[in-house]
Amino acid sequence: MMGVRTAGPLTVRGVAVRGAAALLMTLALATGCGASGGQSTGSAASGAVKAAVRKAEAQGIPVITINSGGELSRAYGALTHIGQDESVAGRAVGDELDHRHRKRALCVVHEQGNVSLEDRCAGVRKAFHGTVENLDVDGTNAPASQSSVEARLQSDKDIDAIVTLGAPMAAISAKAKEEAGSSAQLATFDLNSAVVKLLKAKDVTFAVDQQPYLQGYEAVDLLWLHKANADVLGGGRPVLAGPALVTGKDVPKLTAYTGRGTR
Repeated sequence: MMGVRTAGPLTVRGVAVRGAAALLMTLALATGCGASGGQSTGSAASGAVKAAVRKAEAQGIPVITINSGGELSRAYGALTHIGQDESVAGRAVGDELDHRHRKRALCVVHEQGNVSLEDRCAGVRKAFHGTVENLDVDGTNAPASQSSVEARLQSDKDIDAIVTLGAPMAAISAKAKEEAGSSAQLATFDLNSAVVKLLKAKDVTFAVDQQPYLQGYEAVDLLWLHKANADVLGGGRPVLAGPALVTGKDVPKLTAYTGRGTR
């Protein structure tokens, strides 16, 4: 795509890179649509993103939000939102745990007060026919997080499923499971090359991919279509790029795709 420029610091795969509250990305489309053409911003849940969307809207610049906060996107004035409904994703995990005949799940929350993470666990709890217990850990302290998960697994041998809410916590929980001698199956939200290796080693049974690359790609594509053909996708509702559940059978393709940064 010609003429792509960044308007400020970025949030890449959920990791803040300086001032994520600023405009995350400005897409200057090569379609004669002016200096900016269209904007794709990250998480619509941010109040500062709201201000950025309103500012763009006042200048007649179409905006599409991506990632989380889809329930707020339309109110902010965006054309549409592309992302993952965390409650829907959680329910997909709950259904998969039922399919795998799990009975007691531990949902590891690595950032207390994060609404998106809480929605994921709540979604699991809503769909899963077994019981779900939340375990709060400090995601910034890997050794302490591993110790917390390990201790809980040792104290409750009936836990037969562990759900982590981010890729880094999956690796930590895999180590905790091993140290605790637990036979619980491990599932995780989000996907990267490390999770693919865990899937290959059968340390993770399945992962939920919200497909962030696809979110960004479709945002650019839809901005172009809006300019060229006045198209708007979603009918006023968010366009879901996830949840896409992946397992060990997907490893051969995922190894190549995560390696090149497209999954």
